[in-house]
Amino acid sequence: MISLHASRASQAEALSGSVTTLCSNVVNAENLALTRNQRLFVSGRDGVYELTRSADGGCDTELVPVRVPGVPDQCMLNGIVAQEDCLYLACVHIDEASIPLIPTVLGDVNQIEQTTIGLLRSYLETMVCPVDSYIVRCDLGQTPLAFTDLLARLPGHVMANGITTDATGRNLYVANSAPGSAAGIYRIPLDAGDPSGATLWCRPPGCKPNGLKVQGDVLYYTGNGAVAAVLGSVPIEQDGAAGEPRVIDTGGLVVDDFDLADEGFVVAQFSESMVFGSGFLRFLSRDGRELAVLKRDEIANPSAVAVARESSALFRAGDVVLVDKARRGVSLFEPDARWRKWLLASA
Repeated sequence: MISLHASRASQAEALSGSVTTLCSNVVNAENLALTRNQRLFVSGRDGVYELTRSADGGCDTELVPVRVPGVPDQCMLNGIVAQEDCLYLACVHIDEASIPLIPTVLGDVNQIEQTTIGLLRSYLETMVCPVDSYIVRCDLGQTPLAFTDLLARLPGHVMANGITTDATGRNLYVANSAPGSAAGIYRIPLDAGDPSGATLWCRPPGCKPNGLKVQGDVLYYTGNGAVAAVLGSVPIEQDGAAGEPRVIDTGGLVVDDFDLADEGFVVAQFSESMVFGSGFLRFLSRDGRELAVLKRDEIANPSAVAVARESSALFRAGDVVLVDKARRGVSLFEPDARWRKWLLASA
């Protein structure tokens, strides 16, 4: 087993193992969700796609459209999470009616590629334009699949990003990544029956929260601040209230989503800078030590990751599935046996 007691100043290990492409045809690929039976869904510009193994051994993508009354057709589709037999998706719409020249010249901000420039434009426009965020639901038992139900419309100036559910499956947590003082984490009861049921739950200091995951009675988050990127945690108290946020790591400049491994965290380091190079994955211990990094030519700009808990036709238990925005799709990291055990002890 890999020691977790290395100094923070020690050299992080360069990971071995193969990186392969599962698919490269999802425009503006953003986030992913694995269901309890390991179905793989990825959010993109035109909707959510389910990835399956094709007859020739490749990968097929099937569109799961968003058809929810009251939700604009042109939305940014961000975080996605599976809970029981449902998928939940965060949708953001920036209303550019007050600045009509900008979309005429540059295109609809809700449909542009979320590159560094695209994200900067969207953040700037949220400062002057109305922003609406919605959480929509897809019943995985229906045929054909589609997002048809509105769970919540978030209040005020909210830019819904990462989402997750708690261990009980009763509440959904949503990261508001909008610039300014409104940034924070919202909570939505899954059985609310009221689209206005979202409430502000926590404002982690020093960052705009991005990725969210819950394990037991702790919510973990990534976020980006003015000085550094943050990985932190917030206890979920017995009454459901947020405890005191704790910073675990402040490494890197920009982080996106992450996942929990059995012995730590896998964090997507978002970058497409000529100065800082391509993005990569960081492997951190539970106390924030950087143990290893995955930097490969096959990885350009990762925005989301998931550790496969069971095997499927597309991957093995202990593999890391990652969304790569620059490559418009999904890649697969197959670690060596030592790191596979670190990621998933039962692998």
